Amino acid sequence: MEIRGVLAEAASGIRRDRSIVPRGWLELSALRWELYAVLQNVLDAMAMIVADLGLRKPSTYAGLGVALREAGLLSREHEELVREVAATRSVLARAYGKLGREDLGEIVEGLLPRVAGLIEALARAAEERGIDPPSLRDRLSRVFERRGVVLAYLFGSRARGTAREDSDYDFAVLLPRDDVGVVEEVALALELAEELGVPPDKVDVVVLNKADPGLVARVLREGKLLYARSEEERRGWERRILLELLRLSDLTAVYAAR
Repeated sequence: MEIRGVLAEAASGIRRDRSIVPRGWLELSALRWELYAVLQNVLDAMAMIVADLGLRKPSTYAGLGVALREAGLLSREHEELVREVAATRSVLARAYGKLGREDLGEIVEGLLPRVAGLIEALARAAEERGIDPPSLRDRLSRVFERRGVVLAYLFGSRARGTAREDSDYDFAVLLPRDDVGVVEEVALALELAEELGVPPDKVDVVVLNKADPGLVARVLREGKLLYARSEEERRGWERRILLELLRLSDLTAVYAAR
């Protein structure tokens, strides 16, 4: 996935976080999820920049700021902020259900405004170093539009920034109808492979309409949005699926406790 796309999704996530009013447990859960996604996207983008520029590979997320500061791409202040982002992301992951309204409010009000500045700095660094050309995302978007795709995500190693040169491209798409046949899925995969300039067996397409909940949860958690037919459709689908997954998780916990 393009670095600027990951950063754009992080910036959109910040706007969503600021719009969530946590009145009950569902909104609190949605806010925790969105905050985690924003911080993870920022860290993923930094990992992609480090990899693309061939910089020293750190062993931790916190070390990404050091590597980028040593390369002259971030300030020392940003380096410290990256440590805070990495630490907060770990807390959100490990103490997910223990963070209350006040804790999350502190992150939204105290950390996110500074993360927005970090996102801008990373976008400038990517542009100045000539990495992450914008044309690829545009070409893929045209494919999705021609095929009538509602939403398209990249997930797996290429979304995480850990892919090798020969890694597959894993796409998850939401289609306007559920009765999609294998022929249509293959046709979309072939067209994407052609645009990417890779063999067809390097492109995997999952249709979210009929995917199992575990895979849908993975895409929602780690997937990077490549294309949305409309922001309203994206917001509506992600909100509905998140609530369904949260309810399913609660039901699973109840039955497991019996």
